[in-house]
Amino acid sequence: MTRPSGVAMAGLILVLAVSAARCSRAEAPEIELQRVKSGALDVVLLSPRGALRHGKDTCVIEFRSAPDGKLVDVGNVRVTANMPMPGMPMFGNVDVQRTDVPGRYAATVQLEMAGTWRMTIQWEGPAGQGSVSFAGTVQ
Repeated sequence: MTRPSGVAMAGLILVLAVSAARCSRAEAPEIELQRVKSGALDVVLLSPRGALRHGKDTCVIEFRSAPDGKLVDVGNVRVTANMPMPGMPMFGNVDVQRTDVPGRYAATVQLEMAGTWRMTIQWEGPAGQGSVSFAGTVQ
């Protein structure tokens, strides 16, 4: 039996390293954090970690037809976030962008403190206009 040469061994290590890097960058499955009904729509908040985290974080907002669960393009989406506090509420910053998939929106969230935050999601477009509000825990 012959021993692998140094070049062959280095090539094998490189292939394994590239494969491992690709696997680690694969998109994590999204975990449903909230689902709120508004008429014939379900508004779904998703995160790969199972919770929003204070500081800068990301999440996905989906709009789904309540009868069949299909994604629905709702047009422009705006999200506000605040944490009720004695004296004056704390406000968060949420930037929402359309994705390549109609009905799915990517959000960058900046919430400075862990605790219970109140979020309001508003939309206006092909599916009409509407809004939902809900409270959620931020870790």
